[in-house]
Amino acid sequence: MRSSVLSRLLVGGVLAFFCLLCCVPKSAFAQGQGTYWYFGNNAALDFSSGSPKPLLNSAMNTSEGCASISDAQGNLLFYTDGITVWSHDHKVMADGTGLMGHSSTAQAAVVVPAPGQPQRYYIFTNANNAQPNGLRYSIVDMSLYGGKGQVIEKNMFLAAPVSEMVTAVQHANRQDIWVICHEYGTNTFKTFLVTKNGVQTQPVISQTGKIHKAENANTTAIGCMKASPDGRRLAVASFGVGVEVYDFNASTGTIFNPIAINGFFNGYGVEFSPDMSKLYYTTSGNIDLMQVNLLAGSPALVASSAVRIANIGQDGAQRYVGGSLQIGPDGKIYVARPTSKHLGVIHQPNALGAACQYVDQGVDLGGGISMCGLPVFVQSFFYYDGELKMTNTCFGEETTFKLNVAPNAPAPLSTLWEFGDPASGVLNTSTQAIGKHRFSAPGTYKVKLTRTFINTLEEYTIEFVVNPLPNVNLGLDRQICPGTPVTLDATVAGATSYLWSNGLTTPTLTTSTPGTYSVQVTSATGCVNTDEVVISLLPVPAFDLGPNKELCEGEVMVLDALPTNAAGATFRWQDGSTKNSFTVTKPGRYEVTVTSPNGCSITDAVTVTYKPLPIVNLGPDRVLCTNDPLTLGTAQTGAIYKWSTGATSATISPTASGTYWQDITINGCTSRDEVNVLFNPLPVVNLGKDTTLCEGQTLLLNAARANATYKWKDGSTQPTLLVNAPGTYWVDVTNEFNCTTRDEIKVYYLNPPTIELGNDTTICNGDVLTIGQTLPDVTYKWSDGSTNATLDVTKPGTYRVTVSLQDICIESDAITIKAKDCVAGLFIPNIFTPNGDGINDNFFIMGLLNPKNTTDAVRWELSVYDRWGKRVYYTKDYRNEWEGKGFSDGVYYYHLANNQDGRLLKGWVEIVR
Repeated sequence: MRSSVLSRLLVGGVLAFFCLLCCVPKSAFAQGQGTYWYFGNNAALDFSSGSPKPLLNSAMNTSEGCASISDAQGNLLFYTDGITVWSHDHKVMADGTGLMGHSSTAQAAVVVPAPGQPQRYYIFTNANNAQPNGLRYSIVDMSLYGGKGQVIEKNMFLAAPVSEMVTAVQHANRQDIWVICHEYGTNTFKTFLVTKNGVQTQPVISQTGKIHKAENANTTAIGCMKASPDGRRLAVASFGVGVEVYDFNASTGTIFNPIAINGFFNGYGVEFSPDMSKLYYTTSGNIDLMQVNLLAGSPALVASSAVRIANIGQDGAQRYVGGSLQIGPDGKIYVARPTSKHLGVIHQPNALGAACQYVDQGVDLGGGISMCGLPVFVQSFFYYDGELKMTNTCFGEETTFKLNVAPNAPAPLSTLWEFGDPASGVLNTSTQAIGKHRFSAPGTYKVKLTRTFINTLEEYTIEFVVNPLPNVNLGLDRQICPGTPVTLDATVAGATSYLWSNGLTTPTLTTSTPGTYSVQVTSATGCVNTDEVVISLLPVPAFDLGPNKELCEGEVMVLDALPTNAAGATFRWQDGSTKNSFTVTKPGRYEVTVTSPNGCSITDAVTVTYKPLPIVNLGPDRVLCTNDPLTLGTAQTGAIYKWSTGATSATISPTASGTYWQDITINGCTSRDEVNVLFNPLPVVNLGKDTTLCEGQTLLLNAARANATYKWKDGSTQPTLLVNAPGTYWVDVTNEFNCTTRDEIKVYYLNPPTIELGNDTTICNGDVLTIGQTLPDVTYKWSDGSTNATLDVTKPGTYRVTVSLQDICIESDAITIKAKDCVAGLFIPNIFTPNGDGINDNFFIMGLLNPKNTTDAVRWELSVYDRWGKRVYYTKDYRNEWEGKGFSDGVYYYHLANNQDGRLLKGWVEIVR
């Protein structure tokens, strides 16, 4: 491919022609990679329209360093703060966390496209304050996760300790890329080359310029570095060296000829103008924006050419370490303003001094907040070399032609593209600023661009080859039997790579899986062609012998292999038989192969095992007596039971005559046994209810019935038994079926109650005599009809009481009571018999304890004397308690004195036992 530039100068109406450039062109980056910027606190800019438009979709918050990258067409791919990677959907990329950069590093990251691998990118990350993580790189593959990408390798070490600065620029071959860092504590630059083979970890060493002198807090590591877009110069602005500018050899990666800018010791941001004639930098704290004239002359003049362009403002009160500078796709330089809603803009960065037109609040971020950093790019993205560029030289693609000039370059009065493709008809020319053409056939073409200005006519030509697409042909769609492998062959002579739809990268693909298979074949010229083929399955006989079977002993099973979708199929069983079914009568493995008329076979097999039947034994038939205990069945491990009665227990206990069967199921197999049971009737025996008798009574127990024998508790064998004593009596009666019934009766005897009303007696008229006594568990009935245990007698007469114990034992007694007038209301006996029989055992003075005399103020004092006048008994309050104990039989004399009225009664009484 060759290109040339011819400029014709119009002088005095005469066209003067002269050749400006004839060379073999070199490929360069398209400018789309720097279209989207993500930085600060959720700040973002879109340059796709030619001027920056704010976006509010950023997921990133970073105080300093960051990087973003778009594809050559200007489509956002991803962005990062050196720690986390966000894909173009603003979600964290797969495996996109844990990178070893730092969001407080001045230049935390730069993204470098992998040469020759359009879907791969390297993220170079840098630690803050010269920490041990140093400079590292990770790899992103954007072909993964549906184009959202994945970090496939992470944190490969390159160098440490390094200052917080990193930049990247294209190699002189316009293919490879240099990545440059500075060792901390020395004056050593390390330049790493990125090629199609990866990152060369052995750097180019350049020891030049000032030492990045180390100090305790490592703040002298803070600062930024930029290569010029044309790759000829390098600049550093840092807290450690101030500002320095160097020459850079893009072929060897060496850095030399340092120039230290006078009077500044703490720089931060740095950037070259698009024409590389000016250098801009910011001072620490982002106070001043400075300009250096790189065309001032000698190094000394350059070193002393720095001028202050402006004081940089910010919206917030707090000053940060500094503000970054970054050239944009529009050729302007943008200035970070920490904590601000705006960026500063240098509108004419190629102009000297104030003519550069700096505007402090030049771009509204629409709500995003600028911090110290702006995204770091490969500086070559912003290089405009004035050459004619083209993309897409493969047949069938639309080839794009563009003159690589700065965005602010003068526009021509007219543009004419001539594509050298007459077969394309009216489409062979175009007047658009960017030429686009789809060539009619592969071959060599010469394209001409003519641009007309007021006094100048520019012509550019480029000769190139439209390369044919690789001739890939996978053949016709095909049908295969399931499981049959088929090999798809995409081999094309001279092809450099293959990519199948399943990710395989070999020329051929062997598969037995149905589906649509496509392949991309890349030729040596980088052209890609695609073909696809559909592989479908021929129908196979649809049948299923089912799962392995367990049968019960004696079962027979028919295996049916007749398919539902293959009329005319053939069969072959394991024994060679060819019927569509097979009868199983014994254990084994049974297999059949069924072949459809189209030749597709399928084999199925089933293993059949036999399980033993459970053993069920209910025993012989039974003849029993009613109520005889009977248990049928026994428990077996893992068994399920079912009886003729509906019971599901292991055993049952029948009580009625009949035929009983039991099913036992174990492991799905069932056996049955049955038994006949006869229950003969028991003889009916009833000795009656338990009975209570009174002492002296008898009871005849009768168990007599026909055809029976008897056995009583006492061993007698008669039908009857006479009871005359308390006890439990039972009898066993056995009938003609030899069935025996026992009945028993309890007979209780009661002792008759003893009731004694005492001897007939006499009371004083007007006195009350209580007769009767309280006995347990008896009822009373007096001659007057009353039913109390005692009766109060107030008049003479005969009184009878009848007592009953449970209405079984009945006793009665009577007493005759006479009445007479008494002295002082008392009747004093002249005899009592203290013999312990409960009758007249006390010296009982009737009326003495009459209620009218029972007040505490009335007391009878009793003195008893023997016949010699000796007092042998005395009490101040007599209560009829003298029993004569210790006194011999005989006559005794008494004095009975009333302590209230002084009455004194005297007399005698005789003790008789």
